[in-house]
Amino acid sequence: MFKDYHKYLSTSLKVYLFVLVCVFIMKVVGMDYFGLDMSNSTIKNIDSFLNKYYLLNVWYLISYYIYTMVIIDISLNRKINKLVCLFISCISLLNLIFIKPHMNSLQITIFDFAYLYIIILILNKFDNKWKMFKRYICLVILNIMFQAVSLFVRNVGSNEIYIENSILWILINLDYIILSIISYKVYFMKGDNEKWVDHISSSLKKINLKKLLKKLQKNYHNFKQLPKVERLSIIIYIILSLIWNTLSLIIILIVAQLNHTFIECIFILTSFWLSKRTFGKPFHLSSMAQCFVISNLTYYALNRITTPLGISILVPILLGVGLSYVTSKFVKKAYKPLYKGMPEELFEETILKVVDKDSIKYKVCYDFYITKESDVSLSFKYNYSVAGIRKIKDRINNKIKELK
Repeated sequence: MFKDYHKYLSTSLKVYLFVLVCVFIMKVVGMDYFGLDMSNSTIKNIDSFLNKYYLLNVWYLISYYIYTMVIIDISLNRKINKLVCLFISCISLLNLIFIKPHMNSLQITIFDFAYLYIIILILNKFDNKWKMFKRYICLVILNIMFQAVSLFVRNVGSNEIYIENSILWILINLDYIILSIISYKVYFMKGDNEKWVDHISSSLKKINLKKLLKKLQKNYHNFKQLPKVERLSIIIYIILSLIWNTLSLIIILIVAQLNHTFIECIFILTSFWLSKRTFGKPFHLSSMAQCFVISNLTYYALNRITTPLGISILVPILLGVGLSYVTSKFVKKAYKPLYKGMPEELFEETILKVVDKDSIKYKVCYDFYITKESDVSLSFKYNYSVAGIRKIKDRINNKIKELK
């Protein structure tokens, strides 16, 4: 079930960034629901535990380790030795304890980025320095933007995060740590920096408003060509479906309100809807009654296990995208044969069901269906006859047709 969890992580990342922009806009217009919950009993218990057993510096070290690993590894475009990363993190912790108390927030930020860049320069042996510098600057800019928006949304001043307040430190860094781990995983799943850029650009291309508008116009044109009776039945069906879905939504939100998780439930629902078609065809039960009962029970369970927004904005989003991801696994996919010009993501999803990525069959099909090379050029490239190349393609498509 979890063999393509990279798609879950990358989707969660994109949905989180979208929701964060919406939260920022809501905050600007005065809708302030996102301040940190400093009085939360769970967080207070964690803080007491860390202080009681002198583990606060361990928490600081873990957060610095993750932060250092993400910045250095992505900047270098390779994973460095974990012990080296731990040593660098220990130096950062010593800086926090002995040097940073004598600086303001701006000086601390400059010190952190200068210190890390010097470390990256020392560790860099293989990569082009200009590429490394660009990656590092991009990370610095994204990091500053994310933290600035996060502090604004959470009603925290830039100087406050450096005072000795362990609860504040834990809360302000919780989402950032989870987000950093997801970004790190997604980056190295996609390979080098160039592939990462290609992945982001291909994701943006999917948001094609012109294509969506043309599709709507075509559907409307087809609708107008139908007989009056069919059009009337479709309109009635749409109206009844809207009423039913609205009723289901109202009940879900009422239950969430009774559990004091109204805003969290909206985040879960939004994340689910935004990612509903990302993982393929959405799952539907055989009857509306079953769908109604299962949906309400599912959202009730998610509302019970989610963290309040005062602790984390990211957790409800992960739950919403996770619901979309898990339900998509119950859908039995009917895989269609490969064809020229098909999207690369669909090509990989389909062909990897029947061959390994390192096999000659995968390479032949990739060159034919994605890069659109001819059978003749492939026969020279792979030292096969033209008939042999065609036989490889036919066998792959026959295996795909047999998939259930």
